[in-house]
Amino acid sequence: MEKIKLKDTKKSYIKVIIFGLIIGIVTELVNLLPNNDVLGWNSIAGTFGFWIFTTTFIIYMSCSNKNAMFNTFLYLANMCCSFYLLQGIIKFFTPNITVDGLIEWSHLFFWIMIAMICGIVAYVLYYWNKNTKFSNILYALPIAGMLLDTINNCLKFYYSHTQLLGAILDVIFLILMFGLFMKKSNRKIIFIITIIVVAIIGNFTIFPKSHNLATEATIVSELDGKVETFYIKMKDNGEIIEKKGNEEIYKEIEITSLKSVPEIVHALQDYYESKGGSCSTRK
Repeated sequence: MEKIKLKDTKKSYIKVIIFGLIIGIVTELVNLLPNNDVLGWNSIAGTFGFWIFTTTFIIYMSCSNKNAMFNTFLYLANMCCSFYLLQGIIKFFTPNITVDGLIEWSHLFFWIMIAMICGIVAYVLYYWNKNTKFSNILYALPIAGMLLDTINNCLKFYYSHTQLLGAILDVIFLILMFGLFMKKSNRKIIFIITIIVVAIIGNFTIFPKSHNLATEATIVSELDGKVETFYIKMKDNGEIIEKKGNEEIYKEIEITSLKSVPEIVHALQDYYESKGGSCSTRK
């Protein structure tokens, strides 16, 4: 790990910028993949766990507090820029999309502000290299966040049967981070207790209803030249929050017997394909 330490040099910062740009592009491309099936491909880079993991290791590989702050900001800010730029390019070449609002500037500026805050947090976290009792608390903070997101995504998969890949990756990230920082911790009791306490606090504040998240989908169908649009939003416990579309079709597929958005999507697809039509989800 020492061989790939980031340095306080222009060349090193350029590498971080390029890395951020690449991750932003990959994230947007992955975001185009289906999200309402069991694997949930776009959940790979769409969870907080992915960003906690990558940002933590950028801090870990930095050479100073200032370096950690700049590396974190440059990574996240450039990731956001390439993400929203590619999103705008894709929209431009998408039929029936107007040129207005190709780039979501308000979202971009919001996340760049978050990147600045994360840079300040990175400056503080780098103090874990002091090897004091306080270092064990700093080691524990990103792991507690990782633990929360892992539990959240595992529960989401349990209730909705979607986004399995995101849950698996979170588990892998959690094991890697815990193994690394557990080894570096010089007060393991403080380290473990901090993880537990922060996770409990976060569970009642950040994720108070992690088992009750909602999944939604917009489905566009076509049959005999007639286009129907359906919208369904459902809690992960199977409770329908909102639905729009042809009620007769909903009765035909027996929507009340379906317990997840993917099941409803597949039922609609089977219904329309059996009649010679087509049906697809829309972001």
